[in-house]
Amino acid sequence: MARLPKLAVFNLDYTLWPFWADTHVDPPFHQSSDGSIRDRRGQSIRLYPEVPAVLERLQSLGVPVAAASRTGEVEGANQLLELFGLVRYFLHREIYPGSKVTHFERLQHKTGVPFS
Repeated sequence: MARLPKLAVFNLDYTLWPFWADTHVDPPFHQSSDGSIRDRRGQSIRLYPEVPAVLERLQSLGVPVAAASRTGEVEGANQLLELFGLVRYFLHREIYPGSKVTHFERLQHKTGVPFS
């Protein structure tokens, strides 16, 4: 078997879902009676279809997963992870505006996984 990564880090916007959480949708989000996730205006929110299977596969292989996002919509991004049932995959979440370098430095400190 090929060597697996010691950590897989995902951005959120345009990686897990096809929009920017801080500009293209209107939080707060909710799950409607039909099970779909919707924003404040009732707009349906979706993940890229492959996302759950990819995260499930990484988990089954024992690869830790983290999120690193510079979104200004911190609460909404975390709410979407909860509503889509994805929180269980992410051992670490660095979701806040600023430099992506800071996100990765904090992930390195938390996990001990070197940048290389």
